[in-house]
Amino acid sequence: MSSGLVVPETKGNETIPEVVTTSGYALLHFFSDAAYNLTGFNIFYSINSCPNNCSGHGRCTTGNSISSSVYCECERYWKGEACDIPYCWDDCGSPDRGYCDLTGEKLCVCNDSWQGPDCSLKVPSTEPYWFLPNVKPDGQSLGRASHKAVVHGKLMWVIGGFTFNYSSFQMVINYNLESSTWDVVPINGGPLQRYGHSLALHKDDIYMFGGKLEAGSGNITDELWLFDTRSRSWSVRTSNPGLQFQPFAVEGHTAHIVDNRNGEPIMVVLFGYSPIYSYLSHVQEYNILAETNGALVQGGYGHSSVYDSSSHSIYVHGGYKALPANKYGLVDHLYRYQVHTNTWFILKESGLARYLHSAVLISGVLLVFGGNTHNDTSLSNGAKCFSSDFLSYNIGMNHL
Repeated sequence: MSSGLVVPETKGNETIPEVVTTSGYALLHFFSDAAYNLTGFNIFYSINSCPNNCSGHGRCTTGNSISSSVYCECERYWKGEACDIPYCWDDCGSPDRGYCDLTGEKLCVCNDSWQGPDCSLKVPSTEPYWFLPNVKPDGQSLGRASHKAVVHGKLMWVIGGFTFNYSSFQMVINYNLESSTWDVVPINGGPLQRYGHSLALHKDDIYMFGGKLEAGSGNITDELWLFDTRSRSWSVRTSNPGLQFQPFAVEGHTAHIVDNRNGEPIMVVLFGYSPIYSYLSHVQEYNILAETNGALVQGGYGHSSVYDSSSHSIYVHGGYKALPANKYGLVDHLYRYQVHTNTWFILKESGLARYLHSAVLISGVLLVFGGNTHNDTSLSNGAKCFSSDFLSYNIGMNHL
């Protein structure tokens, strides 16, 4: 049986803390990360007992409203349902380093020469330290995991994530680092809820790639979305034009935006899990500045492509594509993509549709061989599945 450890969020020796319900009902939801197997677990429960016997820092008492309920009445320096969370660690080193202020926010107030959550670090100090701000988003529905966050100016943007209840889930929230306040950002349209994606910031735009869609199972995507922090709107981006491969659909990856050797910003996507190829060791790149112009072309499956170094152009022929009226079929399209100007051109069609064929470029002539040409309809009288056709296209004369 798969199992894991429930680790407490506070310091202590206990490895599996108690969970208390006051509603009279308890629902156990076991969720496996499918990573590895452990030894299983046992569950023990009791009724009307204070959690962890108030941790020795309070007394178990009966509530006023419901006679059968009990709760911990904590001592003055402790808080939490089990009185296991101190307001001030180590009493703030009182009286030399600071003192515990129980009148305001109930935390350590350090003397001038000390700093840190427990006033244990000198000023100045090169030692790093953790601090848990007492500011959280409103509502438990905003809790999430497998989300991503980036900081832009005074705002920390948190996007996506996994939660058990999506009824009031918000895809985008932010935290103001100056005012220490959370804000829910309602947005109409945009991407579906997802988790395990990546975020990367470039100027005022946040790029979100991949991840697992919340709806359904196995929906790991290769979508690339852009979130404009100024207009707070989403737009979908297409893959780099001219690429001869499809980006890997991944989750659990990371991404960074860096400058390449030409000083151009690119998004580098590292590793991740693919439902087809399992755990990837690949590095994927997306050129942010590569936006296409020229003719509107249609991508497909099973086409051929060759590169002409003299004109810095890629020639794309044929393929299996989506057609009008929700139909699919073979095409004989011939496109040219000019790499330096990111421009598409539509050239003369061959009249002989096919896909899964091969193509090479020799002395300015595009040579196409074979492929699947089976595209029968009720009006046709049969076509061979595998073709032995041999076509040529003179790229200088632009004719077949």
